[in-house]
Amino acid sequence: MSFTPHLNRPLLPPPGMPPQYAGFPAGTPMIPVHMGIMTPTPVMVSSIPMVSKPPMPKKDILAMRAKDEDSGPTTTVFVGNISEKASDMLIRQLLAKCGIVLSWKRVQGASGKLQAFGFCEYKEPESTLRALRLLHDLEVGDKNLLVKVDAKTKAQLDEWKSKKKIKNGKEKSDSGGDDEQIDEETKHKDQLTKGAIDGLMREYAAELNAPSLDEEDQRRKRRKDKKEEDDITQIDMEEDKRDLISREISKFRDTHK
Repeated sequence: MSFTPHLNRPLLPPPGMPPQYAGFPAGTPMIPVHMGIMTPTPVMVSSIPMVSKPPMPKKDILAMRAKDEDSGPTTTVFVGNISEKASDMLIRQLLAKCGIVLSWKRVQGASGKLQAFGFCEYKEPESTLRALRLLHDLEVGDKNLLVKVDAKTKAQLDEWKSKKKIKNGKEKSDSGGDDEQIDEETKHKDQLTKGAIDGLMREYAAELNAPSLDEEDQRRKRRKDKKEEDDITQIDMEEDKRDLISREISKFRDTHK
């Protein structure tokens, strides 16, 4: 038996069917939403624009290559007769005053102790020539540095100097006196480098003038010997016995030197 529903009241579904709501199709399950959980807001990540360096002009690249070619090959110098008073840091700084050092290899002994010589590789022949002019025979501590090159390196330096003279002669043939101008420029650079070297030597003066271990050992030994002699003279004994003891002590020292 059917009857008319009450005014403004929706029809009830048949038994066994869930109630329907407006906006949802029939048969769609309802997902419960907890009020305490909020839907996360998507984060917008702004991208930072990358500023790329403009490419170098071709003429600048060619100019850099030409400059590298003009600088010449890398060359190696031998540095020897290094004093024990001179630290390896001082030697490195002295070499760096003459030009760009690519590597400095100080020879070490079997025990790891630094030896009195090493090899320095310069980027440019001009740096090698300056080291030969300013560092060779330079007094560092109680010794004079020995800076030289082998026959192969000397041939490379001579060839580079010849090419440089020819190149400068072609480029400055109209002005004349190019060799004198180059010599003056080199002399000016040498004076600046010499001033820097002198300042570095003054900075390390206290270290270089300090007595070495050998000198200190010798002084200590002399003080000890003098004390023993004074002790012998104070012993109350006959003069000939005192002389005999002194001679025996001297023989013992000579034997164990």
